[in-house]
Amino acid sequence: NYTGIPYPFGKFDFLLVPSFQFGGMEHPGSVYYNAPALMLDESATQNQKLGRASLIAHETAHMWFGDLVTMRWFNDVWMKEVFANFMAAKIVNPAFPEINHDLRFLYAHYPAAYDVDRTAGTNAIRQRLDNLDEAGSMYGAIIYQKAPIVMRQLELLLGAASFRDGMQEYLKAHAFGNATWTDLIATLDRRTPDDLAAWSRSWVEEAGRPIIRVDLKANGEAVESLEVTQEDPITARGLLWTQPLSVAIGYRRDGVGTRHRMTGRALRISSGATVPDYVLPNSDGVSYGNFVLDPSSRASLLENLPADEVARGSALVMLWEEMVDRRVAPRAMFDLLMKALPTERNELTIQRMLSYLQQVRWRWFRDAERANSAAAVETTLRAGLNAAKTPSLKSAWFNALRDMAQSPSTLSWLESVWRKTETVPGLVLAEPDFITLAQELAVRGVPDGEAILSEQIARTQNPDRKGRMEFVRPALSADPAIRDAFFAQLKDPVKRRREAWVLEGIGYLHHPLRAASAEKHVRPSLEMLLEIQKTGDIFFPKRWMDATLSGHRSPTVAATVTTFLEGLPAGYPDRLRRIILSSADDLFRVTRQARP
Repeated sequence: NYTGIPYPFGKFDFLLVPSFQFGGMEHPGSVYYNAPALMLDESATQNQKLGRASLIAHETAHMWFGDLVTMRWFNDVWMKEVFANFMAAKIVNPAFPEINHDLRFLYAHYPAAYDVDRTAGTNAIRQRLDNLDEAGSMYGAIIYQKAPIVMRQLELLLGAASFRDGMQEYLKAHAFGNATWTDLIATLDRRTPDDLAAWSRSWVEEAGRPIIRVDLKANGEAVESLEVTQEDPITARGLLWTQPLSVAIGYRRDGVGTRHRMTGRALRISSGATVPDYVLPNSDGVSYGNFVLDPSSRASLLENLPADEVARGSALVMLWEEMVDRRVAPRAMFDLLMKALPTERNELTIQRMLSYLQQVRWRWFRDAERANSAAAVETTLRAGLNAAKTPSLKSAWFNALRDMAQSPSTLSWLESVWRKTETVPGLVLAEPDFITLAQELAVRGVPDGEAILSEQIARTQNPDRKGRMEFVRPALSADPAIRDAFFAQLKDPVKRRREAWVLEGIGYLHHPLRAASAEKHVRPSLEMLLEIQKTGDIFFPKRWMDATLSGHRSPTVAATVTTFLEGLPAGYPDRLRRIILSSADDLFRVTRQARP
């Protein structure tokens, strides 16, 4: 209905592949899927169910966007992905009426896009490609997460009906042929008085995000001036990002958002009103940028998040970005999450908070801080698990507890759950849950860790899961020599063929609890990246570096990465250098190292 073009191919088959390295692959008439992504267990979370529906819709949309109309060259490969995501949302959203889809879009796109776009390794959405041997390294969060944000803004700029009509014209004009981003912009440009070429330069052709500052000046109890300004972090470039901007003026937890259009460097909002508790830019979760709150708003939001679901989610993401930029202390973010989690009722926000809590503790806290907070965290997680009303929500709380557990009492309880002498009321654990539980117990060095792994392998009925667990097991060993041998074998490309298995093993090898003994593997992992790019799939290089570096927070590892980057030979692929910079960004920030 949306495209105005009937399904263009003769058949539409699904083929489910165990351990398929992609979520899906859009072959015309026969889509390949990663089997576990579609065959969910009873304990699947709400996010996993939404993810399955979105994956199917994404691959279905590719039949029109990518297969019916294909990019002329790989510099526009992002187009097929962004429109598949764009259409997937339109397909899936009506099937989940209980979900706040504006909030889901915020969580599904902004944090992942910011994770790359804030780094020195970021890239433009539309990238130049001179040789197809580097095409695989073009994929990532900028294409899959930032581009849909930008496309939603383009739809808002034109209006939904004009945008749809332009898309229909574009598809019909280029059916069973090739087209470029320039072709689409020319089609849409006829439907708006705005200069889409200038808009495209800021949003599509250049990398990065604007710095958007709130400047609140008070005169006693009255607002003297309230202004929002934007600037290009690269001063010499001087870009302007035209976009809608909703600003909420909040008193207590309630705020009323007013949408404006930011077309210049400054936007004057108001004066004369009573000084609010907070000013929240992007209260509707549509705008994109590095938002810098004024000090009073920052303090207020760290104490109490807004009542509105989307505004609350936007504030949460914004405060996280402020923490990453060192405008908010990790301890203050931790305190906010611990205070907010027990009263939060939205499952999407609970899962986002649990994810942030896990990242604060494993990456941003020192070992002593993590140990000292363990009892309070585990008490909060157990309470959340007991209070959760749905299996999906119980699963989210249980998974967080399993992944963050450290205290002997909680580990003992988790071991009892694994042994099936304890149960979690209202939650049915499936085979993958018991596998992960066994592995998490082993990496924590519980006394019976090896026996637990052996028994779980014997218990496992699914042959693919059994094979995966047998492959990963050496990375979980309490013996450093066995772990070292696991890494050494990965220098053989044949041993890296099952990439999902490799990444799981590397993640455990570099787990924060094992990070000190894994430091020696960081330099060899960096040295292997070029070969991995040549022998692996398109996502493997970035995932390899993420798995290698995400468990580390030591200055020694940061120095290792810096030394490697500074010594790169002439001709080393720039995209791989950017992948390293992107994956190492949190490490540099945590250790306060200057980035190369």
